[in-house]
Amino acid sequence: MRIWFPLFVFILVMPTLGVSQTRRSARKASPSVRSSGFSGLVDRGKVNGRTYENKTLGFTVTFPDTWLIPGDDFIAYMKNAGFDIAPKPPKAANPADQHNLDLAFSRLKILLTAYRSMPGTEGNAVARVAAETLRGLNTNRPVKDAVDYVDLMRSQMRLVKMPAGYSYSETQAEQLGTHQFAYIDSEDKTQKTRVYVTIRRGYAILFSLNYSVDTDLETFRDTLARADFSIK
Repeated sequence: MRIWFPLFVFILVMPTLGVSQTRRSARKASPSVRSSGFSGLVDRGKVNGRTYENKTLGFTVTFPDTWLIPGDDFIAYMKNAGFDIAPKPPKAANPADQHNLDLAFSRLKILLTAYRSMPGTEGNAVARVAAETLRGLNTNRPVKDAVDYVDLMRSQMRLVKMPAGYSYSETQAEQLGTHQFAYIDSEDKTQKTRVYVTIRRGYAILFSLNYSVDTDLETFRDTLARADFSIK
């Protein structure tokens, strides 16, 4: 059976951006959000100020006014400055698994990236909103809810070559506001990551935070508690 490498894997091992650049570029917002490998199965969503809305997936989330949401040209800007920050698949233990990782990476749908401070700030926090279609998953374990998705992810993590000192938690659940999420924590020597998951309209929607200060996690939890999942 073809191994399924969930979107979780990429978000959990994706490093926090550690570069410097000008305030003008970082604060530039855009009415639309780019996504690596986007297939068009779900719209990319739109940004208005600090609010991200995705009508296809039926939710909005508003980040604090002090957070930064880069525009569509941010990755290109950083590449021109000598920094390649485009997401890439992690390294697997062998060529066969690497091939599957590369194929799975084409399913990666990062819809939004937001920063607590200017990229390059020491101890910065980076939030991402992402989605993965559940249609056509080739696994032996059915995914009926967010807990199933996280459990399946954990069963596949051993197939990916993780950094030395990397660890992750058991599957957990938490209600934030009126919405129930499954989540997982992970950490290495430099940062912590929490990923909240909910299943909506045939997609796993992931809200991740790379952070080093616990107050950033509390802000992120409050942000999700105020998110609106009632859009029809």
